[in-house]
This record gives sequence, structure tokens and C-alpha cells, in this order.
Amino acid sequence: AVSESCLTLCSTIQNSISPEVKRLTGVDYLAIYVASLDTLFSPAVMDLMERWSQKKELAVTTSYVLYLNTKRMSVIAQQLETTDLKGLKLLNCQRWFKKMVPVWLKVALVICKERIDRAVEVDKIAIVTDEVCYSSSLVDTLTFLHQLVDFWNNLDWTSPEETYTFVVELINCITDAAKYYVEQIYTRAFEHTSGMEQFSITVRECIILNNMKHMQLMLSPEPSSSAVAGLLDELELHKTFDWLQQEIGIGEQGRILVGNVVKSAAEDIGQKITSESEQLVMQFIPAIRVFIDEAMQAAQGATIEQVGVYTALRLSAVMGRNDVELPVMTKMVLSPLGEYLNTNLKTLSSNLLFSVFRNLLEDI
Repeated sequence: AVSESCLTLCSTIQNSISPEVKRLTGVDYLAIYVASLDTLFSPAVMDLMERWSQKKELAVTTSYVLYLNTKRMSVIAQQLETTDLKGLKLLNCQRWFKKMVPVWLKVALVICKERIDRAVEVDKIAIVTDEVCYSSSLVDTLTFLHQLVDFWNNLDWTSPEETYTFVVELINCITDAAKYYVEQIYTRAFEHTSGMEQFSITVRECIILNNMKHMQLMLSPEPSSSAVAGLLDELELHKTFDWLQQEIGIGEQGRILVGNVVKSAAEDIGQKITSESEQLVMQFIPAIRVFIDEAMQAAQGATIEQVGVYTALRLSAVMGRNDVELPVMTKMVLSPLGEYLNTNLKTLSSNLLFSVFRNLLEDI
């Protein structure tokens, strides 16, 4: 509250009082106020942050708000034309808070995961575009990740050495949150299928796979038309690494390190996508076996090769191929299996991202 009042008064003096006083008397009232503020406010904040750094869990939100207000006052102080104020302690205020930055990131990740848990708990299907289904939990999670990006942009750290450390921690925070979200929806993928006599694919499974894929695309360095792509671009890390390279010669090192962290997270998510796709295929096997047993009995001698050919033809039909015919009797006895496959594959093709659907067909 004190820092907010000081900032408000500082802004008022800068925008309204000081110009008029300077016009009438030639005195820079803002410089006088900032000098007084530096004498009284700066030591108090330095002492407070030193004590808070020993009890970090008690001061996370308050210390961050204090940092933002102090930084804004520092920006005002930097605009002063008076040369004898260049030694203001306020101009170096970031170093008072450097011990708290890792704590802010750690707590931000904890809060982000708690919000992801709630978002997944109340997940609902939401049509975000005309062509692709997402769920509300994906949209919510992206909002939480954007808040981490906003945190970094507001931090606006100016020390190269510390920036290198903080940006790596930030990327670890973002990728951890992304992987955590994927893990939460992965564990819920087939909750509703237990006890089913015959498994049938639903939009739910498709949306979970889509959500996973979009989260992976967010971490991909390749250009993408995904609605979630570009989140990391908002950090403008290329500018940060160019600056670090120019200032202390470790920009390329940081670029490689962060790139590896992001690549590893994307690969982890890719493995989850593959695992769920394989589980999805495995869900079909019991029902297909029943159909095949019934079909072979009804066909009185139909071979397993015939069954396999017909199954392949049903897959081809979904992809637009209808150029092969089977004997009428074979089609009659295998028709239930064909309809089962056709219905489920149409659900998949209508609701999955094409790349996910293509990979799923390969598994099938």
C-alpha cells in the first residue's frame, strides 16, 4: 500500500505538479521528491527484502507487487535530467529483488498446476473453430501459460547474468506446466470406458488427443497454423539471446539450452500422444475379435485372410477408396464388423486433427 501511494504521488508530481512548478520557479520539484523518496523509501525496501528472502513463503505476492511499483518509480527516476541524481539507489532496485525471482517462478508454477487441476475437473467440449474441437481445459491452460509470459515481460530484467538464469527457469516452468496438463488429461482419457460391453469411440477421446497435439505444437519451433502456436514467440527469446550474446557472450549457449529443454518437453508430449493412440487401438481389439469369431462361424469356412481383406477395405472406404469388391456372402457375414469400423473411423476422421488421425490409422 505504501509503495502504491508513493508511485501514485510520484506519477502525479511528474505529470501535473512538477511541470507547473518548474515553469513558475525553475525548480525541478520531481527531482526533489525522488531524492527524498530515495533517502527514505529505498533503505526500507532493501531491509524488507533482505528479511523476506529468509521467509519467502510469506511474501510472494506482496514482494512482486512491491517490485513492480518500485520498478516504475525507478523508470521515472531514470528520466530525470538532473545529473547529481545519477547515484540514486532506486536506479539499481532490481538487485534488491533478485533472490525473490526464482521464488516467484516456483510459486507461479504451483498456482498454474492448481488451476490446471480445476480446469480439467470441469472440462467441457468447446468448439473454438469451425473445423477443430478443443476443450475448455486447453483454453484455460493456455490462459495460465500466457500469464507466465506476462510475468516475464513485466519483470523486464536488465542484468544479463541474472537474465540468463531466470529465462532458463521460466522455460522450465512453462514446459513443466504444459507436460503436467497433458499428464492430467491423459490419465482421464478412458475413465468412462470401463464396463463397456463394446467400445465405441466418442468425441471425448478425439478432443483429448487434439488437446495433447496442440500443446505439443505450442512447443514446436516449426511454424504452425495451430491456434495455440506462438505462445513462446511472445517471449521474443531471440532478442534476449542476441542481447546476452552481445553483453556477456552466452546468448548462443542459452539458445541451445532452452531449445533442448523445449524439444525434450515436446518429445515427452509426443510419447503421451503415441501411448494414448495405442491404447485407443487396443480398445477396439476385444470387439473386433467378437465380430471376427461370429463372422467366421456364419460364413462357414470364411478364412481369416478374407476377414483381413474386408477389414482393410473398410479402412480404405473411409479414405475414399471403393475400387475392390468381395463376394456377396462374405460382405453379408462381415457387414456388422464393417459397420462397426466404419462408424468409429468416421468419428475419428471427423474430429481428430489430420496428423493425429493419420498416425492413428497407421497404428490400426
